[in-house]
Amino acid sequence: MALRFCHPLRLPSTLPRGSPKLALRTLKCSADNQTVDTRKLVVEVKQKLELEHPYLPMGRNGRDDEDMILWFLKDRKFSVEDATAKLLKAIQWRKEFGVAELSEESVKNMYRTGKAYVHDFLDINGRPVLVVVASKHFPSVP
Repeated sequence: MALRFCHPLRLPSTLPRGSPKLALRTLKCSADNQTVDTRKLVVEVKQKLELEHPYLPMGRNGRDDEDMILWFLKDRKFSVEDATAKLLKAIQWRKEFGVAELSEESVKNMYRTGKAYVHDFLDINGRPVLVVVASKHFPSVP
């Protein structure tokens, strides 16, 4: 097993030949950058979740996260009903699988098992590639 002594997600000092240049983009889907109509839809989803599902967590990635609500609204073509249903499933999934409990240490422990590693090269869009070795994955072992 080879060990890397650099951050596995950092960009290489030179990009592979023929790869597109990576550009920094500003966040266009932020709830702060939206029109009045879009803000009304975000508020409507927030109120609906608060009334129908008060037990859902709040805060980042919770039922009152406006950026996440806006993302789901855009994904569901601004349908409040569809966005609410999909958002509800996503929040419940995050809670069920313990996404909030992920820490740098838990990821390091997983890395040490050899179940997955970051490939040395980037994909054709310049993103890191994660390789998962299925034969080393045993769900009963953390």
